[in-house]
Amino acid sequence: MLPDFASVNPETKEEALAYLASLEDARVIAGGTDLLVDMKKGGSCSNVVDVMNVAELKRLSASGGDIVIGSTVTHAAISRSTLLSDEARSLSIACGSIGSPQIRNMGTIGGNLVNASPAADSIPPLLVHDAVLSIESKEDGREETLEDFIVAPYETSLQPGELLTSVHIKNLSGYREGYRRIAKRAAWAISRLSVAWAILEDDGRFVDIKLAIGSCTPMPFRPRGVEEFLRGEEKNDSTICNAVAMVIEEIRRITGDRPSFAYKLPVVKGLVQEALRG
Repeated sequence: MLPDFASVNPETKEEALAYLASLEDARVIAGGTDLLVDMKKGGSCSNVVDVMNVAELKRLSASGGDIVIGSTVTHAAISRSTLLSDEARSLSIACGSIGSPQIRNMGTIGGNLVNASPAADSIPPLLVHDAVLSIESKEDGREETLEDFIVAPYETSLQPGELLTSVHIKNLSGYREGYRRIAKRAAWAISRLSVAWAILEDDGRFVDIKLAIGSCTPMPFRPRGVEEFLRGEEKNDSTICNAVAMVIEEIRRITGDRPSFAYKLPVVKGLVQEALRG
């Protein structure tokens, strides 16, 4: 059973921020695919602010070289968006692989980020696109990179009274993008491993590389040393093998050796090789 709580349903962003500033022990709910599960497991709060009726948080648009995604845009809407399938294909693929159709229709991009699961499917593609988050309160607003926003597994920098309002990502037109996840089954299963990539090539060389690894370390991460190594390098077996070895070494540096690595690391190698070879 769910614990007792009071619920409010603002219709504007200003109303939502006012509620968050005035209500004690308040939590935000959008699709509820994470929060309601947590509450059924014993989590509690006195007040819930339901932001799914706030139209400003549902917007998806392009502005200059950026794409702006409102925090309550659902995974299903992202996977169906032609803008994102054209300009942020890795994110489109990732959101289309989350959970089941029911979860994709209810769960939101903002909820996925605030929950900050190491296995969150949306995070690696957003890291690849250098995501910046807009965070607002009744009194102020700030912007923060996704890398800084997630401070630990299931923990973010979001403060009481603050609301994640939108996600801003770079348009990577011309890049070859993709996302692969490994799970126990196709639906209703979290990712055991995931890799997102955006790769720009010219005349047999890597011009620019953006990689992100998920579900293998406490937080998804960009192996930036590997990206730097690959820029300008010839696309051949030697270069790719060296890059893959560097990715594995970075994972070991972050986490140390784990029993699960006996099966995880060979799969990581395969996924990264696949991404680089195209």
